[in-house]
Amino acid sequence: MRTEQEVINDAIQENRIPEYLLYGVAILFVLTGEALIGAAIYNREALDAIAGVALNGLGWPAYRAIREIRHNNMMMRLLEVPLSKAESEEEAARMLIELFLERWKSQSSNDPLQIGKGRK
Repeated sequence: MRTEQEVINDAIQENRIPEYLLYGVAILFVLTGEALIGAAIYNREALDAIAGVALNGLGWPAYRAIREIRHNNMMMRLLEVPLSKAESEEEAARMLIELFLERWKSQSSNDPLQIGKGRK
């Protein structure tokens, strides 16, 4: 039987590949956009500058996804403390339910889908 720390470490490790992939995509978009903007200034081409700004803007969704992954990793890491202090399986389950309900409640104000309710 694996400990809760091993399970949490495995879940965080599985999130590393998408996190690093998103870092690469964000860096690629921003650097390419900056190069296009620099080339547009040098060649005095407004259309190229617009394309560079658009590529820079594409870095933001990747950045937001990275922040979400890191937030979820931190949440999993913080679960380690209460789970290790739980004296019974029922107490650990109750803690998990409370934490996940609190997490989903904070997201429901930003998300048009609510758990079990469909669209608003």
